[in-house]
Amino acid sequence: MITGRKQGHQTQWAAQFAVASELCKRGYEVSFTMGNTTPLADLMVVSPVGKEMFLIDVKGLYRKNPWLMKRKPSRSNLYYVFAYVPTKENNQFFVMNQRQANKLVKDELTRLERPDTYSVTGFVWKLAMPYENRWDMLPK
Repeated sequence: MITGRKQGHQTQWAAQFAVASELCKRGYEVSFTMGNTTPLADLMVVSPVGKEMFLIDVKGLYRKNPWLMKRKPSRSNLYYVFAYVPTKENNQFFVMNQRQANKLVKDELTRLERPDTYSVTGFVWKLAMPYENRWDMLPK
């Protein structure tokens, strides 16, 4: 079994490819941004009907831990796909826009009574459940 940093790296790659695959099956054009020089998002995507370009930041987990994410400056074309990519179960995808993701983070900081500037941000796994397979939130 692979552990530690290597497992996290492989999980993130598995998540990005799984999300890209799901988007392609739905008619979207997908490009990987590749590397540490593109911290805003992992995928550049073009919608199938309106040909609108938007960005997706993929967050991957292989077990049901909290979803960690850093809040970013507001962008109208930034979406998140939280991808659960376990080794012995089916993948699950949770799709939301940036505003929704940031609200979950803010609500979790409030619940935990942590300041808005707290260094580790995210939300518990189950809070993503209402967004499961919400591909309809993406531009058409």
